[in-house]
Amino acid sequence: MRIPAFVRLFALAAFTLSLSGCVVLIPTVVEAVNQYRLNNEAEGAVLESNTGALKLVKDSNDPETGKLNDYISGYNSIMVGNWSLWPSWNTLTNHTMKAKPADTISFPVVAGLEKGITSFKKGLAVNAQASPELNAAVTAAVTAGEKLLKDERSSLPYFRDQVYRRDNLDGGRVVLPILKADYTKLIDAMNDIGAILIKKQRAETLRRMDVFKSQRNMVPYYAEQSLLYGQDLVTLFNDPENSVADNAKYVAGDKIVASLELSLKNLKKSLEADYPKREGNNDLDSIISHLEGTIKVYRFMKEKKTAKSFNLMMKRYSNAVESYNRILKFTRPV
Repeated sequence: MRIPAFVRLFALAAFTLSLSGCVVLIPTVVEAVNQYRLNNEAEGAVLESNTGALKLVKDSNDPETGKLNDYISGYNSIMVGNWSLWPSWNTLTNHTMKAKPADTISFPVVAGLEKGITSFKKGLAVNAQASPELNAAVTAAVTAGEKLLKDERSSLPYFRDQVYRRDNLDGGRVVLPILKADYTKLIDAMNDIGAILIKKQRAETLRRMDVFKSQRNMVPYYAEQSLLYGQDLVTLFNDPENSVADNAKYVAGDKIVASLELSLKNLKKSLEADYPKREGNNDLDSIISHLEGTIKVYRFMKEKKTAKSFNLMMKRYSNAVESYNRILKFTRPV
C-alpha cells in the first residue's frame, strides 16, 4: 500500500537598523559567524526546550484549533533545532560574552526566530478563543522576539566583520548586555508558552488515545502512546547540566523506556497486522525509528553521562515529532 492511502487510514537587499545609537547597514539574510564550528564542539548539554518538539493538533477548519497550531508552529520554530533559542543563548553566554578581542568571536543567531514570530502573529490574529494566559505569553514572545531580531541584525556586522579587533571590544561591551536582556525576556515568554502548550497537548493526546482505543484502531493508538512516553523521557532531563549526571533520573528513565519499548513493540505488531504490504520508509516507520534511536542514545547517556548524548536524544525525539506532524496533514480529525 502506498503512503498516501496509508496515511489517510491513519486517523491521527539590505536595510538600516540601529542599536544604542549605532546605525549599521546589514544584509537582509542574517548569517551567523562560526556556528558550524561551535555546533560540532558539543562541549555542553544544551537544552532545546523544556518540552521537546510539540505535536500539532489536527485542524478541521476550526479556527480555535488553527490558532493553537499557529502557536505550536511558532514555538517549534523558535525552540527546536541546533540553533534554536537555548543553543544560541548558550553560545552567547559561554562563548561570545567571554571572548577577547584577539579571538575569532562567534555570534549566535536564533535560526527560526523570524518564522516563529510570523506564526505567533498569525495565531494572535485569528478570531478564536484561547486562554488569556496563552495569548498573553505569545504576545510577550512577539514583543521580545522582535526586539531580539532587530538587535541581532544590528549587531551581527560588528562581529562578522571583526570590528571588535579594531575597537578592543568597546562596541561589544555596549551591545552584549542588551542582547542578553533580549534573550532573557524571550526565554521567559517561551517557557510560559511551553508550559501551557504541553498541558494542552497531553490532554489532546489522551483524548485521541481514548477515541482510537474505543474504535480498536490500534496503530494510531500506539503511535500516540509511544510519542507520549518519548516526551516523558526527554522532559525528565529538562535540567541537563545537572540531570545527565543524576543517577536517580535514570531509575525513573528506565521505567519510561520499558513502557516505551513495549508500546513500540505493540505499534510494530499492529502495523504488520493491518498494513503488511506497506512501504517501509513512511513517516510512521520513521517515528518508530527515531524513538528507537532515542532509547539507544538514552542508554549511551546513562552509561557515559555525556552532554552530547543528551543533545542527540532530544534531536531524535524531535525528529519523531516532525514525522508525526507530517502524517497529521493527511489524516481525518478525531
